[in-house]
Amino acid sequence: MKYLIVAIFIAMSALPTAAFAGQAEVRDVAISNNCSPKKVEVYKQVLGADGETIYRIQCNIAKVTGDNGGTPQQDTILVTCKQNMCEFLRAMTGEKK
Repeated sequence: MKYLIVAIFIAMSALPTAAFAGQAEVRDVAISNNCSPKKVEVYKQVLGADGETIYRIQCNIAKVTGDNGGTPQQDTILVTCKQNMCEFLRAMTGEKK
């Protein structure tokens, strides 16, 4: 009987899992990196024993009048989460529609 319990435990631990962090943790990381989150979406998700989720967060940025020299503003950041720990990955330029 105890071998059956051990076998079930091993089978359950091998199932694919994703990161446990939710949008609240992701928003906290964005706010701590001077980004007021406007939209949070999953950018990439890796399943498995070392599950990882990368979130793409669009930030609210104040409009600047005048010419900024043609350089696009970085208004999007990526946040990576492993289990329930999230951290800033990198800033990127958002897509213009």
